[in-house]
Amino acid sequence: MYGRNAGTMMTSYERYVAVCELRKPDRVPVSPLIMTFAARLAGIDYADYCRHGELLAEAQLGCIRRFGYDSVNVTADAVREAETLGAPVAWPENDVPSTTDEPFIKGPDDLKKLRLPNPLGNNRMHEQIKALQILQHELGDGQVVYGWVEAPFQEAAILRNLNYFMTDLYDDAEFVHALLRFTTEMELAFGLAQIEAGARFIGVGDPIASLVSPRMYRQFNQPYVRELVAGLKRAGARVKYHACGNTAALLPLFGELGVDILNLDTLIDLGAAKGMLGDKVCIKGNLDPVRVLMDGTPEDVTAAAQRCIAQAGAGGGFILSPGCEVPRDTPPANLDALVRAASVYGTYG
Repeated sequence: MYGRNAGTMMTSYERYVAVCELRKPDRVPVSPLIMTFAARLAGIDYADYCRHGELLAEAQLGCIRRFGYDSVNVTADAVREAETLGAPVAWPENDVPSTTDEPFIKGPDDLKKLRLPNPLGNNRMHEQIKALQILQHELGDGQVVYGWVEAPFQEAAILRNLNYFMTDLYDDAEFVHALLRFTTEMELAFGLAQIEAGARFIGVGDPIASLVSPRMYRQFNQPYVRELVAGLKRAGARVKYHACGNTAALLPLFGELGVDILNLDTLIDLGAAKGMLGDKVCIKGNLDPVRVLMDGTPEDVTAAAQRCIAQAGAGGGFILSPGCEVPRDTPPANLDALVRAASVYGTYG
């Protein structure tokens, strides 16, 4: 425990600004990524949560007011932009939607026919922006509301189909770069529309980053993420990059992205990452969302959170969270324990 701050307690927004600037706030912010858990808590069918901004906002508001963590977000699934372009989407019962196995973009000719969508049109991109506006209005300037976009590499894999896309990296680099150019422009336009709607933080989701080597990441992923991040930051937002899996080999490249916050999965040694990147970016993570947060006890959660804070919290520039999304069936008492741990073990004197 770092000792309690005798000064005035910060707002969540002030806490976030401090850690993004690699300073010490009053305490470590605690910011779980919550989607399916919020919908379940609110008794909202997940398809309705994804499709209607008002319902997404209702569930997020109910959840943050119940647990008292430091941020909400408007991401619900990874196929919002793809569906807006016309890609077929599968909607499993009360679960996260996904694209079908058949690639939406079968080749260069399909790509040439695509036009950038209007984020304010009659589509699910606009529903996300509606949710963001409601949350900003209800929570006010003292709270953190994340907008969200998919990383260009991630979005390209969704549109092309992951298996085909990975083959393209070796067989048709020209096509891959053309597809990445399109997805970068689309995601930047979506992010800018969210910033215009009031977002001060934007999350960039790149779950498949760890599937390629550092060489391939530098060639096909990093340049487009950097361009996206730079565009979002020029518009005034702070940016979080979220990559899943074991990204240890990519950490030096992540340090070159220009992001404010780097969200790391459970497979990463948090102390090592903090030692490598702590003077460049705020580290966020990374207790196990399944084995600890969902399947463990409150005592397990408390111990894991304490370890994360001890590994990466000293000196500021750290946000406590699970490595990825809070599972839908997480016991509420375990989420309570996570939030409480930030106050008990993460205060700065």
